[in-house]
Amino acid sequence: MPKAYIVASINVTDPDGFEEYKNAAVKVRKEAGGTLLVNGGRTEAIEGTFHNRIVVIEFESIEAARAAAAGYLALRHTRGTSAPDYDSVIVEGV
Repeated sequence: MPKAYIVASINVTDPDGFEEYKNAAVKVRKEAGGTLLVNGGRTEAIEGTFHNRIVVIEFESIEAARAAAAGYLALRHTRGTSAPDYDSVIVEGV
């Protein structure tokens, strides 16, 4: 069974306000068995437009990634206006 990944591109405009969401999201990731591979850091766009924070999380299955995604969606309200643009996808690995 191939692994699955959640890839998020996030425009964080208020890092302090984003903390509540981030702390709760860590719990969701751990409960779903996710491994954090990328969390912010310096980015260099090759083509296209990306937000200022990129996150990549690896899961053992697409079902685990879907469970985590449901948890992240349930936390959406905690972001408030701290991250007005938040794009994420589940990608199945090879």
